[in-house]
Amino acid sequence: MADKADSPFNVLKALVEAGGGSIEPFRRLLQDRHDDTVTSGLLEQLEPLVYTAIGGLFHCAARGTVFCALDRIEQFYGRTLEDAYPGVSLTFMKLARTYWTLKIVIIDNLPAVSPCSSLLATIDMNFAGVFFPTPGPFGPPASERVRAMRVLIEQSGADFDVEDYLRGNPYI
Repeated sequence: MADKADSPFNVLKALVEAGGGSIEPFRRLLQDRHDDTVTSGLLEQLEPLVYTAIGGLFHCAARGTVFCALDRIEQFYGRTLEDAYPGVSLTFMKLARTYWTLKIVIIDNLPAVSPCSSLLATIDMNFAGVFFPTPGPFGPPASERVRAMRVLIEQSGADFDVEDYLRGNPYI
């Protein structure tokens, strides 16, 4: 990937296709201009793409897909993933690379005014709460998140080593 993150449309397309879906039935909705706002009604119409794309994250991680150069993570956050997650499993690191490069795409496209940017932000919000939660007292307990992780990974059908991921996960 180039120094600049890929476009939200290309990233969403890659995630959905990796998850076994197609954006074609939604292409017009995704590419239409919406006067700098994305309505909740539009997001509701596009909701099936969110779940397919979340499954696609695991397929992308298993293949080592990233959506921008990895040094962009260090440029933005001030440290590498290896510094942030020392000693984690390879499976955890693969998912971290895919997820955090997705996050850079989202950040590069703030404010999220296009349908694709808004969908990527929605995917992030749903995914991060389970797999990369913000520390604090308000999230679900680790045991609930582990159950959700297992279900989401299993439902994705990805060749993704759940046990290795869980063994090397600093969030549980």
